[in-house]
Amino acid sequence: MTKSHKPMLKAVATMCGGSLIALALAGCVSAQDQHYEDSRACYGSRHYSACMNQQQFHRDREQLMNQERALISSQQARENLRMLREIRRKRGEY
Repeated sequence: MTKSHKPMLKAVATMCGGSLIALALAGCVSAQDQHYEDSRACYGSRHYSACMNQQQFHRDREQLMNQERALISSQQARENLRMLREIRRKRGEY
């Protein structure tokens, strides 16, 4: 491996690590904390049950979006590595 490829590999590893940390932090809220926040947001609402359901829907949607972002990041990292290997192969470094 040449020195010119190390920054690219480091960037890919950093991107993958960052997405994993973001996913881990997104899941660090307990069910009690979520319920408390939802109750505070819906307090005094005439349609308390509908409000609580809407809060859960938004949280589920956000979690799905975070998972999709992580999937896209990992796919981009794999594609970057594939391209790096292809470049090396064409140069005769492999």
